Amino acid sequence: MKSGNLLLSGVLVFSLHAMSGTGIAKMGGGGMMGNVSHQTHWNAEWGPKLGNKCSTCHNGRPSRRTVSYKNCIPCHSPDGAYDGVNDPVIGARYNWGRMSSAIYDSNDQLRPGKEKWCAGCHDDGTAVIDDVRAPNVTGKSMSGDWQSPASILDSDFPDAENLLNNDLSLGLVDYHGTYVLFDFGSPQDISHIRLYTGAESDSYWEVYGGNDPDNLDRILLGQAILFARPSWEVGPEEGWNDIRLDSFIQMRYLKLIKISPWSFTVNGVREFEFKKDLEYGYYANGHKLSCDNCHDVKSSHIDGLSRTYQADQDNYNSGYRLTNVQVDWEVVPAMQIPRTGCSKDEGQNSNDFALCFKCHDKTMVLGDAYSQGEFYQDPLQTNFRNDTHVDENGMVSNEHLRHILGRGYCGNTEDWDSDWDGTPDSPISCTACHNVHGSPTPAMTRHGELTSPAGTNENVPMINFQYLDANGIADRDLSNVMKSTGGQTQFYGPGPGKPDKNSTCKMCHNDQISYQREPAAVDHGLLP
Repeated sequence: MKSGNLLLSGVLVFSLHAMSGTGIAKMGGGGMMGNVSHQTHWNAEWGPKLGNKCSTCHNGRPSRRTVSYKNCIPCHSPDGAYDGVNDPVIGARYNWGRMSSAIYDSNDQLRPGKEKWCAGCHDDGTAVIDDVRAPNVTGKSMSGDWQSPASILDSDFPDAENLLNNDLSLGLVDYHGTYVLFDFGSPQDISHIRLYTGAESDSYWEVYGGNDPDNLDRILLGQAILFARPSWEVGPEEGWNDIRLDSFIQMRYLKLIKISPWSFTVNGVREFEFKKDLEYGYYANGHKLSCDNCHDVKSSHIDGLSRTYQADQDNYNSGYRLTNVQVDWEVVPAMQIPRTGCSKDEGQNSNDFALCFKCHDKTMVLGDAYSQGEFYQDPLQTNFRNDTHVDENGMVSNEHLRHILGRGYCGNTEDWDSDWDGTPDSPISCTACHNVHGSPTPAMTRHGELTSPAGTNENVPMINFQYLDANGIADRDLSNVMKSTGGQTQFYGPGPGKPDKNSTCKMCHNDQISYQREPAAVDHGLLP
């Protein structure tokens, strides 16, 4: 099983080729089973290579009577958003050696209606093979109304229980206090929190969450800067202050820690509530194409490694099972990562991003006013630009082009950590900043869910990109580019951006970059 930023293939492939009447073999006990399906599980390059370990699926002597579809559960995962075992269209039990529901056609492409076959494993369930968990590319979908926690587990605020009475007129808490620990009663999926205060001045908070009250993770950074650290700014006017979290983990406990001010807050904190209201992932805000548009489904899949791609092995395309791409009269690798050659000389003519420009119009994404021919774009046709920053000729830079041209001699400064091991190893490429499977942040910008080690949020929230609203303020919930006026990345602390801060790349001066522009109606340059 391979994981990482571009994997979208299924964990097990029951029927790689279309079934035929001769493709069925009798197994022990006279049961009619799919020979192709058995071969796929036994020794196929794309399968789990069980090697005649019949007991993995059969109880006792192999026969139809000894099979329980419960044996499919560990690998195919019925517990996620897509039931990989029992779904009548994409479930394993309904696609075992059946001619009418074979997964792939004779050209090794997903059959019509089977496009979400891979999602049965690559969702928020627990598909695991060889101790490797299938990465969740389908994301999260959760919704619900604001609600109060079940209780307050601990606090140094006087009369902190007032925060749970859902009565803003009575919940008056003295300002003397620095923390409050809420208990939700059971693990909850949470995306937003809000605090009602009667403050007449700003207050700054840190927010932590998790299932162990003594070992909580920071789940909200914020954009307000206090004492060189990002924090959540609340106030100064009386009322609700709501915000979307930076990390979306299931948690039972949430802790608010006030870091400033220490006094003079009138009537203090009155009420706290939380809700879940979030949807992201491949079929929500990702590319939504059939997986075989990008992935070679017949290539090696399950190998016992949680991340097959390693920069020093130069195996990006095989590691993520990417298909080769036809460019004019030439067939080229999907992506060149790590990038080699001379980025500054190649630029717009490079095939380093061939898979991306299989659908996106390269001239619109990378064109500018200094280019020739079809790459001449004035005004720019990308929203990644800063209209307030012009050169000596009054021209605005195309930030997509500037990034792929690289830095340093020949543009080959290794700014990006392409295999997510903490060490930069490649000049910037498209997937340095974009998670093509969909992200909690706009424009599929990276947020760290897929690059983190399986089952963790270690790299979240990465660059934590947010659109600026009509007032030029970063809005975590704004996803409509036409309602934005620019964008902004996360501030972590003083000094330049680097992978040990943002888990992604080096940045020129600091890790918070913002830009302002009027949104263009034509964005991304998608080909018809």
